Amino acid sequence: MSPIPDFIDGYHLPPGEHECSFDEIEQRFVNNPQRQKVWSDYKRLYDRLSSLGLNPKSVLIDGSFVTGREQPGDVDFGALFPPSVVKQALSNVQDSHDKEAIMMFNNPNNQIVIRNLFGAHMLVAPNEFGLRQISKLFRTGGDQFGKLRDRDPKRDPDWVIIPKEKGILRVNL
Repeated sequence: MSPIPDFIDGYHLPPGEHECSFDEIEQRFVNNPQRQKVWSDYKRLYDRLSSLGLNPKSVLIDGSFVTGREQPGDVDFGALFPPSVVKQALSNVQDSHDKEAIMMFNNPNNQIVIRNLFGAHMLVAPNEFGLRQISKLFRTGGDQFGKLRDRDPKRDPDWVIIPKEKGILRVNL
């Protein structure tokens, strides 16, 4: 049985972080061609990170992908890359393009570039405190926004009500 709970309102996961595996995410959320494309884009980004030696300790999965939206636009995720992981990755790669890629993925100013290249939003945390901040942002809108994003009238059904807090997925690796 999957530890991913049912939607509480037919659209959102219950508040909190729900620990699961990538396989469980695929079984639950990859159920139409658009979701397959979005998940494939995310996996392509994850595989590129891994090929560079940027193997996150934990990943938070969020966005319309983990809602009841039929046609999600992308996967939003947070990744825990301690400085030691980044340093090790930089010391292990020889190719200058790979070194630049490592630096690109760890620069918070490159969100749009990463989204355009891989179709996913990625936030990087250097430690558990940073990952908790990303989790809070994903679940509640965090201190920056104070609330979750409003319902998208073009992509969400009229009956959807945005909760004060929603659930996200956590994969510990």
